[in-house]
Amino acid sequence: MGRPSTREAIIEAARKLFGQRGYSAVTVKDVAALAGYSPAMVMKVMGSKAKLYAAAAPQVPSSDLQPGLEEPLGFSLVRRILLRRQTEEPEPWAMVALLVQDAPDHEAGQRDLRERYVRWIAQRIGDTSPTRYKSQLVVCIVMGLGAGIRVLGLLHPDEMADEVLIQQYGALVQGIIDDPALP
Repeated sequence: MGRPSTREAIIEAARKLFGQRGYSAVTVKDVAALAGYSPAMVMKVMGSKAKLYAAAAPQVPSSDLQPGLEEPLGFSLVRRILLRRQTEEPEPWAMVALLVQDAPDHEAGQRDLRERYVRWIAQRIGDTSPTRYKSQLVVCIVMGLGAGIRVLGLLHPDEMADEVLIQQYGALVQGIIDDPALP
């Protein structure tokens, strides 16, 4: 696999920095330095900081579906959040709320990310209801875990074994997914 394109390298650097610091605290110069390009190149490729931010907004964490792991989705989502904590990868579920709050266009950022995450969950659990209420509940509970762990430092590995947390929190998420009474 070769080196990423200039655009991909810039977006990845921006995704990392925006996820760590938010929109306001990141400069084009910061992104350029991390990506290994000049600020002029970043602007040439991306057009503006706002366009860079939009391109760098976290994609739905599709890596949460691990091939070959025969485990219900609720448990798999929790497992991936804990794995990303162990490997110090950025946590998309925790970044969503921060990115929406700090987006250059708050309403557009909220609409876009809400639609992406709810649609992604709805596709995985077969939620075809007009409101996708069940999918919204799953997004909320998974975002809560991601933010609680990363933003507040809750549920530290020293306090509880990850496998226990996966079984306990995974059961909560899976309970929502499997609840036939939910619309």
